[in-house]
Amino acid sequence: MNHPALAQIVPQVAAMSDRADKMKMVSKLAISPVDRSASKIQAAFRKHQARLKLKKQAAWQIHEKLEYSSEQTESKLKDMFEKLLKASDLLSPSVTKLLQKAGLPVEEKELLRLTNPDNIRVEPTYQGPRIEGPITRKIFVNLIEAFQRGQILHEKYVCEILHQARAILKTLPNFNHVDLSHLRHVFIVGDLHGQLADLLHIFNSNGLPSIDNAYVFNGDFVDRGRNSVEVLLLLLVALILYPSSVFLNRGNHEDIMVTVRYGFYNEVNQKYRTRKAPLIDLFKDIFSWLPLYSYVDAGRCKIIIMHGGISDKINLKQLNHLSRNRYVSIEVSPQSKTGGKRLTEEEDNEYHQIQDLFWSDPDPRGRKGCRKNEDRKMACFFGSDITQQFLKKYNLSMLIRSHQVKQDGYEFAHDGKVLTVFSASNYCGGSNWGAVVRWDFNEEEPWIISFKTQAVEMEKLSFSKQVTLFEDPVYRSLIEKIMTNKTSLLKRFEKADKNKTDHLPLTTWGDIMSDVLQVDLPWLILRSKLVQEDEKGILYKTMFNDYILDNSKFQMSNAGIMEDLYMWKDMLLALFNLIDYNHSGFISRNEFADIIKLILYGENGTGDVNEAYVEELTSAMDFDKNGKIDFNEFLESFRIVNVKKNPSSTKKSNTKNKTSGLNGTITEEIRV
Repeated sequence: MNHPALAQIVPQVAAMSDRADKMKMVSKLAISPVDRSASKIQAAFRKHQARLKLKKQAAWQIHEKLEYSSEQTESKLKDMFEKLLKASDLLSPSVTKLLQKAGLPVEEKELLRLTNPDNIRVEPTYQGPRIEGPITRKIFVNLIEAFQRGQILHEKYVCEILHQARAILKTLPNFNHVDLSHLRHVFIVGDLHGQLADLLHIFNSNGLPSIDNAYVFNGDFVDRGRNSVEVLLLLLVALILYPSSVFLNRGNHEDIMVTVRYGFYNEVNQKYRTRKAPLIDLFKDIFSWLPLYSYVDAGRCKIIIMHGGISDKINLKQLNHLSRNRYVSIEVSPQSKTGGKRLTEEEDNEYHQIQDLFWSDPDPRGRKGCRKNEDRKMACFFGSDITQQFLKKYNLSMLIRSHQVKQDGYEFAHDGKVLTVFSASNYCGGSNWGAVVRWDFNEEEPWIISFKTQAVEMEKLSFSKQVTLFEDPVYRSLIEKIMTNKTSLLKRFEKADKNKTDHLPLTTWGDIMSDVLQVDLPWLILRSKLVQEDEKGILYKTMFNDYILDNSKFQMSNAGIMEDLYMWKDMLLALFNLIDYNHSGFISRNEFADIIKLILYGENGTGDVNEAYVEELTSAMDFDKNGKIDFNEFLESFRIVNVKKNPSSTKKSNTKNKTSGLNGTITEEIRV
């Protein structure tokens, strides 16, 4: 399809196709040679488009499955913390104390002192936007323009915004009440994930928030994207300006333990190095004060909006009266009000309700009831019967939620009673649309506005570039997952290869891939990209020919250690942050050894830990041999440990970089 002559003919094909559809062919003799050629080209064009669609669907499925797979770390951490708090004799007393402290709110008085904007000096060299006097709409617009230019707001003004927003959030109930009899309409925005271009497009298309232009932002403001700080600051400024028409719900990523692994924590570290520790604590506190859900009275309809979903345990009366700021992180349960190690039955029920609120999904297989969320290993899948019972119990018309990326930016489920809206377009290098929901007073159905923000319009790219644009980050992530499990995969492959032929049947290879990687993908479709095969079957060892894990800080003799550390990187980052409670950037070798013990204990649950192996891992991570593990070195190590082409490989890579920007926005409005 990239032939120059063909490229000249294709634009004529669409016009010919329209004409041909309207004509009644009298006989084959009536078709001219030109029309016959055009017909063949049309057929080839349609066939190529169909193949492209299948490839996109396969890539989309991989993207979705890998996204869920990465979030299984949350469940592992939560389970690990629960085990360790019951078996604290394994660790040093100081680390046990820090584990218990992780679920506690920040000490308020000290936090406010350390982040008092009056005590922060602005350097004469600072050229960015300023906040002098009360926050006004003009300041809001100035911040938008500055962030568009890539400017970073000074920490003094960041603290000013956070303090003012915190004062408002603390006065709010556990849910937002949105009354459209006064507001007339509301826009409902799903996950933004630090994608500033999408937020600015939403404002540009639908108007800035104001007293008569209301917005509900449904969580996951941060992580993944490059501008999580700026997105969150703009939302908080909007809240300060219009507290009666801007409503923020907490999402599962408004959790400092989650942000360590998905970008926001590191973004704060990079942009505000001199005051990173108190700022991180202030953001952590802000997250804990965000309301849990929103209730919209739209006249004829009553709508509930929460980030994740529901379960058969959700009790709104109980949720409305709990102390939400106790739940600093959903991964670590709060301390019991009784002072005991374990939560009371009522507290445990409360804790699991909040997990369900932030993490649940509609059952993807259409099953009834509630069951464990097999994709996320956290919270539950809820069926249409659970939705029906919940809506009936609370006299509601619809449940609007976010939490899941959708190809069109939105998706209906449960007979139209559940609507998922996701507002980050081209999420994580993907090709999805973003969407926003508008609900007007006394209307019984929503408006859905879909959009994309990208620099290059998809339809103007060649077919190969269209696929690569979407597949590149997805397949790179998959290869990374394969290489970090290389040892386990090879062990299983060789065990199944009883005759030592270096071949396996396709189904056996696929079953092992699913079992070891804990992700169910269309391996039949993927095999050509991952492994070689011949008439005897899959040549499983060829899967590891083209890629290696590489880290300049590790010697090749430590390749096994490097693989283990990379496999645990998300857990290591979370635990490092937990133990480095004052965000100094350093922990001792002994503390790092305790982290390794935490992981090993969490994996085997027996308390048996190989001390020699722990020492070997710890020594490998002490790059400077000074008895300390440097946080920056730690992060650098795991940026360097990545999947790259093996220098000995001659196979060419077909990946290309994706570009994104504010121009080239495509918008589609749908009345449902």
